Amino acid sequence: MCNFLNMSRRDHPRSCLHVIRMACLVISACEVAERVAYYAISSTLTVYLTTVLQETEAEAAKNYIIWAGTTFLTPIIGAFVADAFLSRYWTIVWSMIIYFLALVCVTVSMSFEPFKPPTCDHHLLPTMCDKPSVPQRVFFYGSLYLMAFGAGGIKACVTAFSADQFDDTDHGQNHERVSFMNWWCFSLSVERIMGSVAFFPWVQEQYGWVWVGAIPAGIVGFVTLSFIFAHPLYYHQSPSGSAFTRVLQILVAAFEKRNLELQPDLRELFDLSPYYSEVSIYGVA
Repeated sequence: MCNFLNMSRRDHPRSCLHVIRMACLVISACEVAERVAYYAISSTLTVYLTTVLQETEAEAAKNYIIWAGTTFLTPIIGAFVADAFLSRYWTIVWSMIIYFLALVCVTVSMSFEPFKPPTCDHHLLPTMCDKPSVPQRVFFYGSLYLMAFGAGGIKACVTAFSADQFDDTDHGQNHERVSFMNWWCFSLSVERIMGSVAFFPWVQEQYGWVWVGAIPAGIVGFVTLSFIFAHPLYYHQSPSGSAFTRVLQILVAAFEKRNLELQPDLRELFDLSPYYSEVSIYGVA
């Protein structure tokens, strides 16, 4: 049996399947928690925008699409930060913390004065209701986009960090890797059904807006602590450089050399020395 608690990160026993399973279980919980929270908010967001913030259906649809699109674009930033600076582990840690704080802010903006917009009886005409103030709208939308920013680091790193736990040189782990990906896809489908179709719209109808934000915040907070405390289980890889950095360097170099004359011998354009081979493989500047 592997005594992984007494081993250093470099000597992490990736040959121990029970360690890999526990590590992947905790890592995948981060993605599950993020998805549950996202669908909890997104499944009720349009209703909140039209009934509480008193937006028109067109405005609510536009704001929802912009927020959802931003959420799925931020992983580009998360991937760059993880590869170039923080590593996947620390990117997930900080992203989960940001995501938790964003959910707390969303809950506060839905439930507590003075952040909560004024209550309106929707049997009245919209012109008879008090409009939300500008600071209230800014706080709510700022919380939503803080969620999108935190989701970027989680989405970009969780799958890759899970794959890091498997040893590519051990062919005996191929079955475990395939099994993990199958369960991964299954869990994503289940959490989407729970978040967007069944559970959270019912919670909003029965118990109010506060629990739409509070329940996901509690789940994300618990998973974040579990992920941090399970630190000895993980196999860590240091940042090796981002592909975006290499592409940018190539573009800058090409622009600076745009006026140089072409060499007569085209073979001189290629440098296959070990240093540049290492750069091209590992992204080391």
